Formats: sequence, C-alpha cells, structure tokens
Amino acid sequence: MLALLALNLPARAQEATAERAYIQIRVNGLSCPFCAYGLEKKLKKIAGQKNLHIQLEEGLVTLDVPADKKPAKETIQKIVTDAGFTAKEVNFSDTPFKHEDEDSH
Repeated sequence: MLALLALNLPARAQEATAERAYIQIRVNGLSCPFCAYGLEKKLKKIAGQKNLHIQLEEGLVTLDVPADKKPAKETIQKIVTDAGFTAKEVNFSDTPFKHEDEDSH
C-alpha cells in the first residue's frame, strides 16, 4: 500500500506546482444571478479553468487556467460576447487577483 502512495506523490506534487495563468474580466451587462449563470456556463468551457468567481455587483469575473492553455484575449472576449455581454477589460497575471469581496472578511 505504501508503494502505491509513493507512486502517486510525484504526480500530485507536479499538479500542485503547475504554473497557472490568472484572468480577470470586467463585464458590462451583468445585472442578475441568471445572467451570471449564463456567463459562467460559457466560461467553464475554457480548458483547465478553475476557481471561477463572478462578482455580480462589480461586473468582475476571475478564474485561472494552466499557463500553457491560457486563451488569447480575443478568445475570452468572444466567449463573453457569445454569452450576450461585453468584455470591457481583460487582464492576465502570474499571481491571483484579489476579489473585492475579500475585504469584508
């Protein structure tokens, strides 16, 4: 059994240290939870996306993807447009974006 656990350790360590690209999108037109859900469904189709967070009142979306699968700005804009919204601004970072609602915790 220990041998099986040892075999899994390198894969888990590699997964934990994998490079991530962090994306922040300012979206015009988000006005209700139903709207946010429609956008969320579209964004979840981005390969390898994790930690998708939509701040409805701020019109702000954050997520992260594997760095080697980072979509182009134009791809993100098209996904947002196809969901019926406008991507006012798309930002990329090597570090996570702070959520505005984290200030209240």
